[in-house]
Amino acid sequence: MKFLDFAQIVRPECHGAPDFIIERAVRDSAIEFCKRTGVYIPEPEEILAVAGVNEYDLSVPSGTELNYITDIFADSFKLKPVSYNTLLERVGDGSNRGSPAYYAQRDNAQFFVAPIPDATKKLRVLYSLKPSSTATSIPDTVGKENREAIAQGAIYRLQMMPGQAFTDMGSASNNKTLYERQVGRTIRQVKYGFSGGSLTVRSRAFI
Repeated sequence: MKFLDFAQIVRPECHGAPDFIIERAVRDSAIEFCKRTGVYIPEPEEILAVAGVNEYDLSVPSGTELNYITDIFADSFKLKPVSYNTLLERVGDGSNRGSPAYYAQRDNAQFFVAPIPDATKKLRVLYSLKPSSTATSIPDTVGKENREAIAQGAIYRLQMMPGQAFTDMGSASNNKTLYERQVGRTIRQVKYGFSGGSLTVRSRAFI
């Protein structure tokens, strides 16, 4: 779904906004939405960890950037996420080798495992993406499902631009509130799944 496809939703509330500004606002909204919600989830990637190497890259699609790693599995074993500093402690002087049990990210380009692998091991990496600053589109599965939220994020950004024919601070505040609600809803969906079941809390008596 191209970012300009959102223009038909954005334009009625931002009369006079040129297409290139609308496209930029939609891109910025989509980047923030994906970054905060983790909703852009590609197929898991299989990485072949080799003996003596603990630094690996992910092959993210063109026009995207790695947002964050959700999980890493070695067969049925789930690696534990730790801070980069903690991972360095686990690696130590590098003499301790074994099956990877921990992972960490230092940036959004690579990940590291510890201990350093002592043999070839297949890792299955689950992660989320966000559009890059030069992207012109987003997958239909993300864009169409979250069309309203991304459009509202673009609209409030445009309405907050000073000195424009479409500047409207009051409407911008309302649209930002609606956008934040959609972000919260999507975060819950990503975290708890899309089954639609209600979330309940069982009360407990104070003792």
